[in-house]
Amino acid sequence: MVDTRSVSYSARCLAISIAVLLLEPSSALCEHENNGLSPGWALCRSTNPDERITGCSQVIAALAAETKHNQLSAYINRAGAYQVKGDFTHAIEDYTKALDIEPASAIVLLARGAAFYAKGEIDQAIADYDRAIAKDGKNATIFLARASAWRAKGQKDKSLSDLNEAVKLDKKTSAPYLARGALYHGAGEHERAIADYSEAIRRDPKNPTALNGRGACYYAKSHYEKALADFNTALSIDEKYIAALINRANTWRGMKQFTRAKTDYDAALTIKPNLTVAQKGSADMAGLILKQSSGGPPPVDQAPKPEHDHN
Repeated sequence: MVDTRSVSYSARCLAISIAVLLLEPSSALCEHENNGLSPGWALCRSTNPDERITGCSQVIAALAAETKHNQLSAYINRAGAYQVKGDFTHAIEDYTKALDIEPASAIVLLARGAAFYAKGEIDQAIADYDRAIAKDGKNATIFLARASAWRAKGQKDKSLSDLNEAVKLDKKTSAPYLARGALYHGAGEHERAIADYSEAIRRDPKNPTALNGRGACYYAKSHYEKALADFNTALSIDEKYIAALINRANTWRGMKQFTRAKTDYDAALTIKPNLTVAQKGSADMAGLILKQSSGGPPPVDQAPKPEHDHN
């Protein structure tokens, strides 16, 4: 079964992050050679997606006059712009045309796979990732992408295998440890998750997602002081990080600090007024604060499960 809740956000992020890389003027695949023949090239390399679509469409309208490399670049550039805008259908069409020109391009297969993934077409995404890995088995990003797809299908062992390979290949960035930590965390393997999140934080101390993930593991283990420290740091980096606000609220709640918990739930609601978990948390805290002020026995409360990202 595909976990559509995990697909919708993580897949969209992956697809857009890959597309943003393709939008970079320095990307080799985006470069056109000999200045191109069409005047549309002036915009076909723009970092503005709408401008890029306009310029590349002009180039594509007279594509036969361009070199093979330029034909490939025009389709890739326009596909990346569509992908940034969330128009994955048109992005897939252009990536497919690019692959007709250059079937061996691992980066285009990766990009098209990410677009399929964002549409929830997981099997098609995995097929593209398989082909990309066959052509470039040393690219950690492709293994990370396929790991996300396997996880969406509930295939934890296959996802973990790809994440382990990404960890071996990527010696610098936090991405593989962050992803593997999330997998362990979701499986309730909190000690392993904490170890991976800690390595991700060592590699990228300003990564609020890693801090929130490790804090959520500490919270799940009822290590509230350590959890609070991580959520505080995450929120010092990004004060509008809703998942960290909810998790800090839950931590205050676990510590029976109901007023502080309500403050964080309310802060989350100022950012996203219709967030159900924050609405319920704030209402629960209001009731507990009232009972606490009545002078009776301490109110009974059960802290919720840790939260991930809300969008």
